[in-house]
Amino acid sequence: MFEFLTRRHAAPAETPFSEVRFTREDLFVLLGGCDTGMFANGEFTIDFDWIERRGTDPWRRDMAARLSPTGLVDAEGTPSDELAEALYPLNKPGISVNDGSIPQVEGERDRRTVSMVIYEGQASALVASGGRRAGFKVTPLPTGEELDPTYRKLVMAPPLRNAGADQSFFFRPDPEIGGRVARGDVDWAKRQCVERGEDPEQLCGFVGMLASDRSLRRSGRQFVSADYRTSAFDDSLGFLIPQAEFPGFRKKNSFVYLSEGVALVEATSYSVEENRFDEFASIEFVHCGTLVDYLSHLISCPDQIKGSERRSACSSS
Repeated sequence: MFEFLTRRHAAPAETPFSEVRFTREDLFVLLGGCDTGMFANGEFTIDFDWIERRGTDPWRRDMAARLSPTGLVDAEGTPSDELAEALYPLNKPGISVNDGSIPQVEGERDRRTVSMVIYEGQASALVASGGRRAGFKVTPLPTGEELDPTYRKLVMAPPLRNAGADQSFFFRPDPEIGGRVARGDVDWAKRQCVERGEDPEQLCGFVGMLASDRSLRRSGRQFVSADYRTSAFDDSLGFLIPQAEFPGFRKKNSFVYLSEGVALVEATSYSVEENRFDEFASIEFVHCGTLVDYLSHLISCPDQIKGSERRSACSSS
């Protein structure tokens, strides 16, 4: 009855891999659940009722009917070697890099366009496809020196210009920090440097420039990175769901000013000793490396921040 729908969305045999569009359901079937970045499928996009009632076989049959002409899947929906290799990192406990935040409530608009996963020397990305036939493209990525320019082309970002010196300022979470930076509070910035024994030139210069240069303020790009390399994904429901509550998990939400080599960061790491997530903030001047180098380097909460939190808890009790 509705065969015309399948025909309209079927991928012609001559469609190159780079142009094939995959639906959320296609990717759920091919990846055995959620992708690591929870871009195609996450908490608010999975139809749990459908899966419970009907399973995923109808999705697999539909995918096979649409995509088998390309040779990327066979008549049963089994992926070709080329597709399987491109998909391989995308559901693994590696490092995920998204160009935006994962929606936190149902109905929230997902503004991300690219979700990259790096796993054991391989990298691939899911790229959102716009237009009438929205979906996702599966994009295998090169490794080594070619990864950064290839990734930046996908997210339309210029190269990261390295800062003059390597400096990082760590803080307990405090919304006032962002406000002081945005207002150009150079006196506050200088105090942070004096308290830490750091040269104030870089931080004070950036804070002053950010407040006075509207184009610089608008140039900040958001990236959210998560390190799942010590995690085990949950499959108790019959499909994979990334899990954060494992020793070694780290996450950072970075607003990167690429022309200055500066990132304003909100970060989280899982503490084994405390059995909790530790949150911290930082202002980081990136002295070397590429954008991908920076985004894929995540750290645990510094000891001085943990120590200040413990002292604060004791003084308030």
